[in-house]
Amino acid sequence: MKLEVGMYCYNETNRKLGIGKIISFQSNNKVNVKYKNDIELVNIGHLLASYNIIDLIQNKDLCEIEFYSPRHNKRVTRLFEVLIISDTYINFQNINCEFVLINKQWNADDLELKPVIKAILTKEQFENNCYKVGDE
Repeated sequence: MKLEVGMYCYNETNRKLGIGKIISFQSNNKVNVKYKNDIELVNIGHLLASYNIIDLIQNKDLCEIEFYSPRHNKRVTRLFEVLIISDTYINFQNINCEFVLINKQWNADDLELKPVIKAILTKEQFENNCYKVGDE
């Protein structure tokens, strides 16, 4: 796939920066990527990109998801860990063992029930930034 401005992406050699967006191209085979707190220059060969952010999610990433909860009879937002990824769906689990299944091909009729990803924290970001109990 050809890289274009506006695509979501991450640097395969440094995923701890998280997922960003391509904002411009340089003449030296590099791309400017805007992350939450920074803009980085990334070699095109190290970039994995897609217009669909779901394509960039990996196992053990954390996702904040808004979804319809029959138990609460409304849309709620929860933090989930990615468990399983296939070509057609992503399975998430949170600490309360509730599951949310995101089908990658939604029908127009399902829009009210469709879970929406609000935020993503890659497992590398988490590991890089977390405070480990016992650290000094």
